Amino acid sequence: MEDKVHADIVQVIEGCRQNKRASQHRLYAMFYNYAMSIARRYTGNSETSEEVVNDSFFKVFTKIHLYSGEQPFRLWLRRVIINTAIDRLRSSLSTPPMLALQPWHDAESDSGIVESLTRDQIFAMLDQLPPAYRTVFNLFVVDGFAHEEIAGMLEINVGTSKSNLARARQHLKSILSEDFEFSRKP
Repeated sequence: MEDKVHADIVQVIEGCRQNKRASQHRLYAMFYNYAMSIARRYTGNSETSEEVVNDSFFKVFTKIHLYSGEQPFRLWLRRVIINTAIDRLRSSLSTPPMLALQPWHDAESDSGIVESLTRDQIFAMLDQLPPAYRTVFNLFVVDGFAHEEIAGMLEINVGTSKSNLARARQHLKSILSEDFEFSRKP
């Protein structure tokens, strides 16, 4: 079964290299949900996620010749989506907003709350983070990049990457404690 799926992907990619619309449509359909799940983590809203996904697939279709096949296509596509989302973030950060850090509480004392969060609740909390914090959080925690790699991708200092991650965690703890404050009431 897995060999058939791999063969299908190889055939679709070859069609994309030949600029066949049917192959492009098929590739888009095959990986749309995967692409949206990645873009959604970085953008903070569905509309921008859709734009990032469409921009990413445009890049894929125009640069498919750069895909060597040495790694799974899914990983190559993931990198294109992340880079597209980061490019979008860079263009929107020309005037960074001034945000005051909120005091945070120890949300770890609320046992069981984190485990009971739904995917939508987690996205809602991530959406409340400033874009720079959300991006570093996703790159480090979700996608597993090192701070040195993040610094290179975002063109920031390693210390800034570490600081943004720490502040993202503080914000998330604050959001978590505010949203679930009712659980501490007798």
